[in-house]
Amino acid sequence: MTAALTPFERETAEYAASGLTNPQIARRRYITVSTVEQHLTSTYRKLGITGRSHLEQVLSADTTGGTE
Repeated sequence: MTAALTPFERETAEYAASGLTNPQIARRRYITVSTVEQHLTSTYRKLGITGRSHLEQVLSADTTGGTE
């Protein structure tokens, strides 16, 4: 399911799923908060989810081979 994500979107999603805020993610990735928001918006659209609260479940299911 996450195969459609770019490496940057995947990394951003993993940071968000781990509980980091957008400013924290931006500092770790050396990008702007706006870019973090763009990556997350694109990720949500590609994964068919509505927000950060679903990221951990989707990422976990993808790595364990589970389905939704």
